[in-house]
Amino acid sequence: MTATLVDRQWETARLTEALDRTVHDGTPEVLLLRGEAGVGKSRLLHHFVDLMTERHAEAGLLAGYGQAMMNSLGSDAYQAVRDCLRTLTQRAERTGSRATLARVAESFRLHAPDWIESVPVVGKLLAAGILTGRTLLESGDDAGGAGGADAMDSRLDQLAEVVNGLVEGGPVLLVLDDLHWADTATIDLVMRLALQVRGPLLLVLAYRPDDLQTQENADGHPLRRAVYRLRRYSENCFEIDLERLSRDHTEELVRVAAGGSVLPPGTLERILRESDGNPLFAESLLRVGDGARRERRPESMPRQIKAILEERLSYLSAADQRLLEAAALIGYSFEVDYLAALVRMDVDDVYERLDVLLNEFGLVRPDDPRGARDRYAVHHPLLAEVLRERGAANAPRWQRMHARLLEALDREGEWDDELWVRAVAVAVGAGRADRARELALEAARRQFQLGAVSKARELAQVAAEGAVPASRRAAFRLLAECMSVEGDHRGAAAACAEAMRAVAEHAEPAEVPAVTADSRFAVGLLWARSLRMTNDWSRCRDLLAELEAGCADAGPADVLAQVRMLEAELALCGPAQDTDECVRLCSLVYDMTSDPELQARALGHRGLAYLAGYDAESAEMWLNRAIEVARRKRHPYAEYEAVHWLSKKTIACLELDRAADLLRRLTRMSQASGVASDSPFHLRDSSRVLALQRDFAGAAAAFARYFEIGPGHWLDRATTTLACQVHELEVLYGRGAADALTEELLRAADRETTDGDRRTLLKERIGGLAGRGTGWHPVETSVSLLAAHPDEAAAADAIFRFDIADIAALRARIPRPRDGGPGAN
Repeated sequence: MTATLVDRQWETARLTEALDRTVHDGTPEVLLLRGEAGVGKSRLLHHFVDLMTERHAEAGLLAGYGQAMMNSLGSDAYQAVRDCLRTLTQRAERTGSRATLARVAESFRLHAPDWIESVPVVGKLLAAGILTGRTLLESGDDAGGAGGADAMDSRLDQLAEVVNGLVEGGPVLLVLDDLHWADTATIDLVMRLALQVRGPLLLVLAYRPDDLQTQENADGHPLRRAVYRLRRYSENCFEIDLERLSRDHTEELVRVAAGGSVLPPGTLERILRESDGNPLFAESLLRVGDGARRERRPESMPRQIKAILEERLSYLSAADQRLLEAAALIGYSFEVDYLAALVRMDVDDVYERLDVLLNEFGLVRPDDPRGARDRYAVHHPLLAEVLRERGAANAPRWQRMHARLLEALDREGEWDDELWVRAVAVAVGAGRADRARELALEAARRQFQLGAVSKARELAQVAAEGAVPASRRAAFRLLAECMSVEGDHRGAAAACAEAMRAVAEHAEPAEVPAVTADSRFAVGLLWARSLRMTNDWSRCRDLLAELEAGCADAGPADVLAQVRMLEAELALCGPAQDTDECVRLCSLVYDMTSDPELQARALGHRGLAYLAGYDAESAEMWLNRAIEVARRKRHPYAEYEAVHWLSKKTIACLELDRAADLLRRLTRMSQASGVASDSPFHLRDSSRVLALQRDFAGAAAAFARYFEIGPGHWLDRATTTLACQVHELEVLYGRGAADALTEELLRAADRETTDGDRRTLLKERIGGLAGRGTGWHPVETSVSLLAAHPDEAAAADAIFRFDIADIAALRARIPRPRDGGPGAN
């Protein structure tokens, strides 16, 4: 059955207008296309890409289409983006234009040598670009004359820079479909492209909104937070809702799909009634014909579609059903030779059956090849889901099929990142637990290097379960690193403890020195930092003492510098504050290391120590030096941290206009480099500054946005921050000002918060503050009235005070303007 596109003129026109603006004006735009399963998003987008490739050929438009696969263990990071770049390079190859090919090759050569294996391209010119890029990477020449191999961007940055490089040469259209199944790393990359690229890029993002509401993740689906951020931070972000077809257009679709065949009496009316305007459902009902006369009224449309797809499959022979089940085991998109190996058929016979399934049943379609391997795709992701469920029902056969696929993968030779992840899922399905753990450890390392932290954590958990001692040690170490990056410091500390237990309990005497050098320092430092972030001061101090003793014997200098840095942080932030000791240790650290992040951290904490000691002038000098070092070393995160520390000083000293300028600068830095995008401290602190400037509506809006987009494990801290902010206003301006903020917050929760769960929680926390009494303390109130965890509440309070024991004493030393208002500068 040939894919049929009816209606959709308005949607096509909106998409076309957006791309025309991008091509003619050179401005980036983002289009969000939303619609339920089966409503025709993919069909519309394929049609749009084909139409625009021809329409803007003279302008040199490069167009790619990528589709996220079902989110599972076998779904690797950046898969949708890589597929999009694959189709883009294949379309560039088909143009036959040397200029177009050179544009693609140059972008890969300069920006993404690490991704060549994962984004295979063809053609002699592109192959030359590949070799040049790889040679540059291996030689340490970054093609820019400075920095060498160490200056090479991270692999996530490389993908973003590829798109920047392509845009520099002309317009680019990137279509990413089914993003409700995309991994967190893919969504992070998409956000980076949407907010950073400045040039003729149209980014079309399609997803099912219903699938974002049904996720079990306590933090919410990452795409939900990304959509909220796009609405607020992208000037050219537009949304299109793809509705069901009208009755007339559904009838047109059915008649065209029938190919002129005469429909039996009543069939058309039944299809119109039961499909209710869903194109996939209408075509499926047409396929199953009169055998589907019975009424269906399940709870949801996708489930109803699944019922029709099940019946549609029943018209196939048993052999073809098993063939499709095997194809779905490989993936929504599957390699033909893998399928032949699974079903033990000659590959030519498999091609023949696929041709029948394509032309007579419309259940598969040709897909872009992966390198030299031909691929097909199942007609629709929901059909692939049905097929996998059917195959898994016969557990012994399903396990044997996974074992065969694992053998086929083993014969492939060298694997790219994508195949490493797929192999883990296949080994799990084959019941090969030992092999799965072995593969998962390497796959997790690769995903972590890509910046796909959530996928790396998932794989590291597989590797850690029941592993042999050496693998268990490495798996828990990697798991701890993932959790630390995600801000789950309690989980990271527990994983570090498991890794160290493996070192202590299972290391043979002969390997103890090697184990110590490899694991104890790296894991111990991570463990100590996790303990410091969870306010477990006693254990943190003991662990640092052990690490320091080990460094005296065999530790590298940088390890000792990191130990000293943590000791300095404990001196400043711990229960017994010693600012002089913090200054002394920070001075030592700066002289011990050449690491720009560590140097900037030492200078910054030295400045904060002076601030805690009520010496604002010295604090200013050292905080500015931290910014200078980070900027000179071109370290985006270190610079963000350093500017953040200076903004702390300006807030503490009530330099509010200057603080607002610094926070705007932090916002721009975050949008440009992606740092602190999941937990934007600048948004949190902007709310505080606006409230101190008596802009309660602006403060409430900023806090509502912060509360919504922050990860779940920060909610208790966010709650305590709110209590601290209300308390600060009450101390400075009186209870009336604090009440004005909470009233604005209730309005902002309805106006600014689009996530229903977060809106309800925020309103509950605001309502809890109404029960505060006189002489109340924000930490005690957060714990007793707002259900915050005591440790998280204490940490949030320390952050709010900037570790200044008596912030009122600091402010008392600052000359006030004549009107006495802290907001006047």
